[in-house]
Amino acid sequence: MPEITLQLYTLRDLAREGYEAMIRSVADIGFGNVEPAGFPGSTPEAAAALFKELGLKAPSCHGALPLGEKKNQVLEEAELMGYEAIITGCPPNFKEDYSSLDRVKALADLYAEAAEVVSGKGIQVGYHNHDWDLVEVEGQRGYQVFLERTPETVLWEADLFWVARAGLDPAEFVKEIGARGRFLHFKDGRVKEEATFVEKETEDGKIMVSDAAPFLPAGQGQVDLKAAAEAAAHCEYVAVELDRYDGDMLEAVAESYRYLTQSGIATGTK
Repeated sequence: MPEITLQLYTLRDLAREGYEAMIRSVADIGFGNVEPAGFPGSTPEAAAALFKELGLKAPSCHGALPLGEKKNQVLEEAELMGYEAIITGCPPNFKEDYSSLDRVKALADLYAEAAEVVSGKGIQVGYHNHDWDLVEVEGQRGYQVFLERTPETVLWEADLFWVARAGLDPAEFVKEIGARGRFLHFKDGRVKEEATFVEKETEDGKIMVSDAAPFLPAGQGQVDLKAAAEAAAHCEYVAVELDRYDGDMLEAVAESYRYLTQSGIATGTK
C-alpha cells in the first residue's frame, strides 16, 4: 500500500507563522512523509535537521529543474533532503509551454535533459499537472505528446482534482501514465463548480487562484479517489494537497489523512 505524504504548499501560511510548529503538527497527525515546496519561514538546513529529529522523510519536492544557473543549488538541496524525485509544480513558462505543439515538444526535451542530469544519482525529475496542461494542442493532447517525447524515468505526478476538472477520468489517467505515477496528488473538491481560475505570481512562484474555493478534504468532494487508488498500480506515495480552503486548513489536512488511511488508500504512522 502507498505511504501518505503531504504537499507542504498546503500549509504555507502556517509555515510563515512558524515553520517548526507547523511541521510538528504534521508529524503529530501521522504523516511520515512530506513534500516540500520551498521553505517559507525556514531553510533547507533547518528543515533537514527537524525532519531527522521527527523521523520525517521527504521523498519528493516541488522545485525547479536541475538545469542552468540553479542546477547545483537544486542538486545540493536534493542531496541534503534525501529527495527521490524533484517535481515541478508548474512548467517553467507556465501556460506558454502549451501554446503550440512545438512549445510542448521543447518542454518535453527540457525534462528529458533534466532526467539525464540526475541519471545515476538516485533521483528522478517529474511533472505535476493542472487542468490547462491536459487540453488539446493543435488536435493532440499536450500531455500525451510530452509523455511520448520523454523517457519513462520522467515522472508524472497526477493531480486527480485537476485531471477530473479537465474532463478526464482519474482512474483511466493513472493507468495511462503507468510507472510514471509513483507520486500522486489525491486532491478532492467540487469539480463541477462554476469557477474561473487565473494565474497569479507569488513569492512561491506562479499558481492558479480563483474567487471560488472548490477544494475540500479528501473524501468530501466529487473526485472518485477510491477508483483512482484501485487503478494506481505503480503509486508509492499518496499526497494530500489543498490549494486553498475556507475552513481550518490544518483540520482539513487531518481529515484528509483520516480518510485516506482509514479507507485503505494509504498508510501513515498512526
